[in-house]
Amino acid sequence: MPSITLQVAKEVQNYHVVAGAFRIEENAHKKVAQLQASGFEAELLGKNRYGLHQVSYASFSTREEASAALAKIKQTEAPEAWLLVTE
Repeated sequence: MPSITLQVAKEVQNYHVVAGAFRIEENAHKKVAQLQASGFEAELLGKNRYGLHQVSYASFSTREEASAALAKIKQTEAPEAWLLVTE
């Protein structure tokens, strides 16, 4: 049977609700695991220009989705959460 290859464009997600930034990468991985266990689509965003490993609660393709999630997270989880916009 012949195989089929599909080209699927990945949705760009430039809006990230940030949970924290960690100097030690292991701590960032622990935070990702903790957030994922709590039901978030958390991920390690990588290092920022200050050498800190950034962790997001979730990433979104629109500012509106991200802002709504940020408001909810600030209310229920962490008032210190903030929005990161990448290009």
